Amino acid sequence: MLMTGTANLVTSCQDDIPAGSYYTFTGEMMSDYLNNHEDFSLFKRIVERAGEMDYLGSRGSRTFLPATNAGVEAFLKEKGYASVEDIPASYCDTLVKSCVIDRMMFTYDLPETQQDNNGLNLPLIFETTGDTVDANNIALTVVNRRAAIINELKDDSVENGVVHPVDHVLIPNTSLGSTLLDQNYKEFQIYYEALRRTGLIDSLYRYRDDDYEEWKDNYSEYSQSMLIGNEWYVGKRPDHRYEGFTLLIVPDNVLYEKYGDRFKESMTMDEKIDALYDLAAEKYDDNTAASIFGLDKISPTEGKTYKELYWNKSSLTSRYNPLNMFLSYHIIDRLFSSTAKLINTYCINTSYADPTEWISTMLDYSTIKLEKVYQPVDAAVEYPSDFYVNHTQASQYNDGQRIRGAHLTTPKEDNFSLNVAYYYLDDVVAYDDDMRNNVMNTRMRIEFHTLWPELTNNNIRLCGNPLQPYDAAGDNSEEGTEGGGYNYYLPPGYLKNVTFSDNTIFFIERPMVYWSSHQGDYNAILGTSYDVTFRLPNVPPGSYELRLGYCALADRGIGQVYVDGVPQGLPLDMRDKADSPKIGGIYNGWNGVRCKDDASSGVFTKEELEDNARIMKNNGYYSGPKSTFYFSGTTPVTSAAYDPSRCIIDYNQNDLLRRKISQVDVQANQHHSIRIRSVMSNATSGCFSLDYMELVPISICGPGGIGEDLY
Repeated sequence: MLMTGTANLVTSCQDDIPAGSYYTFTGEMMSDYLNNHEDFSLFKRIVERAGEMDYLGSRGSRTFLPATNAGVEAFLKEKGYASVEDIPASYCDTLVKSCVIDRMMFTYDLPETQQDNNGLNLPLIFETTGDTVDANNIALTVVNRRAAIINELKDDSVENGVVHPVDHVLIPNTSLGSTLLDQNYKEFQIYYEALRRTGLIDSLYRYRDDDYEEWKDNYSEYSQSMLIGNEWYVGKRPDHRYEGFTLLIVPDNVLYEKYGDRFKESMTMDEKIDALYDLAAEKYDDNTAASIFGLDKISPTEGKTYKELYWNKSSLTSRYNPLNMFLSYHIIDRLFSSTAKLINTYCINTSYADPTEWISTMLDYSTIKLEKVYQPVDAAVEYPSDFYVNHTQASQYNDGQRIRGAHLTTPKEDNFSLNVAYYYLDDVVAYDDDMRNNVMNTRMRIEFHTLWPELTNNNIRLCGNPLQPYDAAGDNSEEGTEGGGYNYYLPPGYLKNVTFSDNTIFFIERPMVYWSSHQGDYNAILGTSYDVTFRLPNVPPGSYELRLGYCALADRGIGQVYVDGVPQGLPLDMRDKADSPKIGGIYNGWNGVRCKDDASSGVFTKEELEDNARIMKNNGYYSGPKSTFYFSGTTPVTSAAYDPSRCIIDYNQNDLLRRKISQVDVQANQHHSIRIRSVMSNATSGCFSLDYMELVPISICGPGGIGEDLY
């Protein structure tokens, strides 16, 4: 009776779930599921030959994606096996681990694109776009562009997880980048040939740092429990140190259509490469570009500038060659296996701002802008709520002219391998005058998690499920939390271009939308005398205001900040909240609405807050942004969208603020560094927060500047 009543209660409370998403609890284990369903007899045999039936019969909370008999038969034909018995046992093991995820995932909880790792620590990409439907015209979820989850059979709950039968065997893609491109270049023969002739395709071999496999054992696998903020954390040492690349490719048909005066399908490949070279030379043929990339420097052996030496069609392999530069800018120095982690879209009020990342590329001294466009204010945006590269809305910073950039799409075929992924653009992009003087002429807010490619390549950035609240047991266990959510500590040398003292702990909390950190990401520098130095992001030559954004808490430290080795002003005391006398901010309590124009509970007028913003700026501080927020409490949420009943806007909270560090005069063809050194007078471990930074052109925020918004 109790079970019947519970079932009725669940049904009545969840009438909004589509009928196809209901599941039936069977009491089976995954191994029993294979035994009890004849249509999986062939996959059952694969599991038996792999010796994994006991594993599928063990306790746990997993997701299992076995192929039907028809799917296995198609696989046998594809691979040339006469029967399952011909498949090597080791490959059977690989096939089983390829279709198991170590957490439960129901299809009705999946966003349009979801990325999770399987038992081989390789990505499984789930896409439910509506582009692929079944015989009943119901949208299918497709895994790795290969296998569709069968709607009539999905979400079948078993004792140790959930089963989603698929129509094809999931095969792990274990090829490296050049092999991936060799197999799929039919639609982008011009870019492929240009990558080959410049030698850039040969640089896509790096995958795993084998040296790290040896020296990582000098450090414990897990850190001791540490108090950071108001909670205790245990950090995991990264298992590996992977490298990767993402290519932004313009297909041939786009070049024929948009640059028809340059490219014709009837041209020879030599003529097409020459045309691409000429386009590249035009993009970078200006004095500023020559200065940024060192083209105007004189070779000590040849007595000529590098531009004189290498700007010709016979020097394509030189990094000073325009075609080499052009293609290098189309290669991002990290692996994005799917668009699920291309941009951090958490905790941004998209009514006011688009989620944006500023990322380094293989063209040294350059930056590319990745953006998910939501704002409907620009009618010229052809693809609302989609991904763009080097796009910016019309604003006062670009004379009211929208810079369209390029629309990014995912190819229909396999587009990722162990270390390389590629996407299509509908136009070329370049670090040219338009990018440097218009797109980047704005307040650039940069997450620290995007500074270092290693965090993306090793599934540290955006790991796990950011919608899962803090759980003391899970967050401090060796199993991590849902979806592979771990806290990490990084050994010295793990991050390129970062150095820190022996007693420094470089700690990274797993992302959580419930903490008052920017977009859920947070890095902590710990130790009684921490000392960390790293590179600033690449921005065009000019003068910028450098700011650090953080949450002020009692456990925070005091750090002296240096730029290029020179101390900048007074040390930054991260214990002071924005309404302290030395900062001078006016707030409505801890996190009450400040502005009367925003809500009836606001206590200050817009004019009062504008005057106070000037006072704070004179003291070297800014409030938190208006477009960013976090979720209050620890009650789980199912969506990261802004909810006024649950969300705390950073602008309204008195311990979320930005500190002006200094003016930075960025020089061409030069990397600039920032150093943070503890100056705490006692022996306690005061945490220094590396949450986000801002680089703002002085023409915007300086005396006589055109000003910036509060978002």
